[in-house]
Amino acid sequence: MRSSRFRLQQVLESINTGFIAFELSGKIFSLNQRAAELLGTDRDAVLDKDIHTLFSDSETNNEILSALQSWEGGEDSEGRQETLPNHAASLSINVEVIFPYSSSNKSSSNAVQFNSKLNLFGSDEGTGVLFLEDTEPLKSLASNKVINDTVELVSFLGQAQQNIRRIGTRLSVLTPTEITEHPALLDKLTGIEDLINFIDEQLPNVSSEGEYRQQLVNLMRSALHTWEVTTQKSKIELAEESNIWAVSIDDGRLRTRTFDRYLRIEQLPKISRWREVVRTAYFVLSNPAIEPETRISLESELVKTKSILKKAAII
Repeated sequence: MRSSRFRLQQVLESINTGFIAFELSGKIFSLNQRAAELLGTDRDAVLDKDIHTLFSDSETNNEILSALQSWEGGEDSEGRQETLPNHAASLSINVEVIFPYSSSNKSSSNAVQFNSKLNLFGSDEGTGVLFLEDTEPLKSLASNKVINDTVELVSFLGQAQQNIRRIGTRLSVLTPTEITEHPALLDKLTGIEDLINFIDEQLPNVSSEGEYRQQLVNLMRSALHTWEVTTQKSKIELAEESNIWAVSIDDGRLRTRTFDRYLRIEQLPKISRWREVVRTAYFVLSNPAIEPETRISLESELVKTKSILKKAAII
């Protein structure tokens, strides 16, 4: 899957469609060169900015702003609280953006309208993707199979990754008794193994560096999950109580920006602070109230992380 995403990124750089990816808090973490050109700026000026700063103060943007607000609030398209935390939406939508882009001064910039497609993936580690096309609506580009396939594949991969995270969360607390009570579940789990074997056989091997980076993310997610199900507290409280990660205030909201970067492979720093990740796992494990199955799962991720670090001669 990581290999497929890399190839997709290469395709995204070559098509005449802008691609902007952002996390649930609204922070942009990826865009292609075409998107920067359509915004009249460079990538660095857009990265880490809030997606809302792209849009002009125009009624044209009411639809996209409403969609983003519902997504951030965990609501469905009719404003009801979404009961499925990984609800996905795909909308063909018109937007009006600031040109040239400036996050601080909208009054001195022009406004340009684009046809676009917006994909929003759930409220659990949610990700949003905005495609911009400056000539004609994306839905009319049927003759350009590469663009259509790329848009759909990015959406599909995003949803698949969400589903995998959901499976990992459920498996981390699954018990033998539950498997016994639901025998069909065993067949489904066997199917996951078949999928993994297929990926391993068909796709290139992950490099040792890629394995190490992915495992840091796995450990951090496992530690956060264990913390949340054991204490019923948030990642902000984990950062504060552990004194490992900084908590800042942005637009009146508490943020854990550095902590958050270790929850996604796309945002993991090039020079990672692996010691802090390991310390976080140990801090969470110091809680005696952790359920045995959950503790075993986190301890397993910690052992695997330390083994990979040793293999890579990092520790």
